[in-house]
Amino acid sequence: MNKDLLRDNYLIVKNFISEEQAKSLADGFILANKTKPFDDCTQVSNSKRASNTPAGLEVLCYESIKVSQIIKHNVIPTYTFTRIYKKGNVLKEHVDRDACEISVTVHLDGDSVWPIWIKTPEKKSIRVDLQSGDAMIYFGHIAPHWRNAYNGDRYIQMFLHYIKSGGEYQDNYFDIKNHESLIMEEFRR
Repeated sequence: MNKDLLRDNYLIVKNFISEEQAKSLADGFILANKTKPFDDCTQVSNSKRASNTPAGLEVLCYESIKVSQIIKHNVIPTYTFTRIYKKGNVLKEHVDRDACEISVTVHLDGDSVWPIWIKTPEKKSIRVDLQSGDAMIYFGHIAPHWRNAYNGDRYIQMFLHYIKSGGEYQDNYFDIKNHESLIMEEFRR
């Protein structure tokens, strides 16, 4: 495993995708949301989210090799989602579920700088500012992370989630646990 990731719980990757690709993806998500509105996000009120869109899945799968190389461990995709934030949105401090063992938050586009905060293993709070195409790779399931109130009008972020191949959460591949629970819930109705 990457020693810096193990030491800090996160890594910053400049130009994880190109700025042009990031802005193109953002434009595509904005258009898709206008055509068929995304779901309301329960985690961040007054924001919209879409899970496992074709564009998101393409990036999730294509970039899995790059993520594996950066963290120095093979990863397997679990799921992706995109969130469109608005003025005043807050992402409360939290950790993610096991399917987010290795998380990548990719800044697509926005009209104002909006830091994401993350805690190191020593509980030090670190401010991270990302430009279009930049990413933060982090241990989503153990590293508390959050965002304070957004002051701009619109901010678009894509999340890519993976598990370590052969790791303790390997049964979360392709988010199979979540799908199984949803199928069982449907079956019970």
